[in-house]
Amino acid sequence: MSASKLVKVFYCCSNAERDEQLRQKLETHLKGLERERVINSWHPGMVSPGKEWEIESDRELNEADIILVLISSDFIYSDYHWEIVINKAMQRHRAGEARVIPILLRPVLDTWKLALDNLKALPEGERPITDWKPYDKAFLNIAQGIKAEVKKLTDPTFTIKQYSRQTGAVLIPILKTAGHAFIHIIGLKSSKTRRHRRNSKILDKTVIFIALCSVPILLFFWQPGIYKSFFLESIPHLESTEKVNSSGWIWLGIVKNRPGALSPGEPLVVQQKNIEEYPSIEPLIVPSPGTVVTVRQIVDLRQEKSLISEPIHRFQGGEELVILKVEPLKKASRNSAYIRLMAKVRCNHNCDKK
Repeated sequence: MSASKLVKVFYCCSNAERDEQLRQKLETHLKGLERERVINSWHPGMVSPGKEWEIESDRELNEADIILVLISSDFIYSDYHWEIVINKAMQRHRAGEARVIPILLRPVLDTWKLALDNLKALPEGERPITDWKPYDKAFLNIAQGIKAEVKKLTDPTFTIKQYSRQTGAVLIPILKTAGHAFIHIIGLKSSKTRRHRRNSKILDKTVIFIALCSVPILLFFWQPGIYKSFFLESIPHLESTEKVNSSGWIWLGIVKNRPGALSPGEPLVVQQKNIEEYPSIEPLIVPSPGTVVTVRQIVDLRQEKSLISEPIHRFQGGEELVILKVEPLKKASRNSAYIRLMAKVRCNHNCDKK
């Protein structure tokens, strides 16, 4: 996402009056980002007269870059919000199409964590807003967290800069202390002369230079994923000449044989004695066409919808695939406990040949 594009923020809140009041208060704290043309917020109360509320809300949810889920007992109590809105939001989050950020409005049991994949909630420390005195401190903390997420979306170098600042803040004092100790040991720090002061200034500048040069090297070993994602996104022409572009079929997993078994969102069965029948993708649900999924373990790509056809490629764990369609491996009888599924897929990006 380019920095010039507005980040669309979607408020997912219950209809309870006390929740709406807290949502409005949060909106006022984010108004500065709107005035700077950084974000553009939307909530169901903005539906125009004469328009279908659910259709309009669904459209905005599908276009949002950041989805704020305002957690409270009233929100969890709402079947519509919990069963429909949350499922759609998490599907987009898991596919990497949007970022879901839970916001704790009021104290509530942590049963919400499972549905939201244990995402870290705001405010800091997952303390509900109503536990803060005054509330403005909580809203400021939330606004700062959202601003950081917006920065990640609009600045591809944000993560590297953040780690550089954190690592530099630790390295510089350590290197300076070590440098001064070294000078003392070799006898250069015998007196507070001009020469010593000049040497000390040179040392400080040298240490800072070494620390700054060390940050990228340390990051390469400590956080290699940061460099991988940054350079792959920033330098798209560095790609292999041999790629797999064709689509094919992979083993998907097993679902219970019941009405609606092939519906998107139906859970894939994991508790199988035969490890070869374990689900091959994450999340562990039947995906809808167009969904981006992640390979869990090695899985073969086949030209035909058959497990005995010759593999044409082998996907490794962690690779991303786009689902084209999902079909049963073969028609299941009424007495079958499970339905075995195959999925037609293509690479989310071009895949290296193995």
